[in-house]
Amino acid sequence: MTLRRAALFTLILAACRGGPGAALKAGRPSGSASEWQGERGASRTRERRQPWASNPGWVLHIGDSFVDASFQQSLRPLFRDARTPYVSSGITATYTTSWANDPELDRWLARRPALVIVTLGANEVDMPFPEEHAKAVGAIARKIASAHASCVWTTPPMWKAETGILEVIFDHCSPCLFFDSDAILGGLSAAERKGDGIHPNTRGGARWAQALWAWLEDHQNPDSATWALLPYERRDP
Repeated sequence: MTLRRAALFTLILAACRGGPGAALKAGRPSGSASEWQGERGASRTRERRQPWASNPGWVLHIGDSFVDASFQQSLRPLFRDARTPYVSSGITATYTTSWANDPELDRWLARRPALVIVTLGANEVDMPFPEEHAKAVGAIARKIASAHASCVWTTPPMWKAETGILEVIFDHCSPCLFFDSDAILGGLSAAERKGDGIHPNTRGGARWAQALWAWLEDHQNPDSATWALLPYERRDP
């Protein structure tokens, strides 16, 4: 497939490592992230000072075409209401290896976002040896950490069995936190996907965005005025 840039570099001024769950085991191969049981401690949402601080910094959202599958469109007004500038860059047909070596990511990180959301992995679900992309996952996470930004890696809502890329991301995305979309959403129905049966439609993207937003609120560090997140989930042995 020809690489097509569908990036949205829109700055709105107004405003890995939590354990994946066991949702949607049916249809996934053994060794996938669906076998892991995550357990979260008591919710910290009640400890939050306010909705996000009045000057929490800006948020960068990078990834593949799933970024623009009604995901960033649904997240954008939530960040606007939180008075947080939000920049999204969804580039069709890109991989973890694409972003790990893209100087564009370096340029964005040089502008010091407070939080980076990574939505990658959809184009790697069929890889026979997904561990070959482990270094790329780690490289992205390290770049973000070097920019002193908080980070959450959101996996795509799966539409078919995958060959292990979710496990690779989970194992190598630290210090990014891991948002297991399927475990949290319980999967997306056919009515929540576009006609291609793959990407979320408006309804699916909105539910995905609301789930991530609630997760961000639940993981906010109450002692920080920025988008600092608390990794208080654990992976069971």
